[in-house]
Amino acid sequence: MADGAALERYGEGMPRPHPLQPFQAKMTLANRLRGPVNRVRQIATDLGVRPYRVFLVWTTFDGEERGEGSEYELARVEILPTPKIGELTSLGMNPYSQGFASTGSLRLEKISAGFTQPQLMGLEVPGRGQLQNMPNNVDFWYEMREDGRGGDQPVPLRYRLASSPYRAAGKVSWSVMLERQDEATQMDGLPPFALR
Repeated sequence: MADGAALERYGEGMPRPHPLQPFQAKMTLANRLRGPVNRVRQIATDLGVRPYRVFLVWTTFDGEERGEGSEYELARVEILPTPKIGELTSLGMNPYSQGFASTGSLRLEKISAGFTQPQLMGLEVPGRGQLQNMPNNVDFWYEMREDGRGGDQPVPLRYRLASSPYRAAGKVSWSVMLERQDEATQMDGLPPFALR
């Protein structure tokens, strides 16, 4: 009992532990710093130390299932300011009977806190709203391509989400793990038979 009384006296004047309500979370300093932090992160892009552009891509098929019928691009949203790509050393090429298959994963860091978790999971298109339970005929992926310094037509690389987006509140950003998706794509990033 004496220990409890001592703790009670020690904690006088301090707020009791409690979760933040959504309206309080939106008013926190970390949340209000999104704009200034994004402007500071743009400096890395301007200096040329973030050479890979990253896009969120949604396509839809005119059939009832993914891969059924013709494919159309529904939306393509660039992640800005340009996020930081973690180590690329875990990416590789595995031989198989018809050539090589790309494998591996990478971490995408310092994604603007202005994006929401549903957007980063492909459940919501920025500016268009939420997709109803991710329809069966909609496909979603992350596309990464060099910014053009290595040639006029950089090769698009396709990735799928390997884990839930993680909000790094102390860094005022999101972080995601991506896994290489070895699907043939054209220079515009869409599969060969997609309609543009």
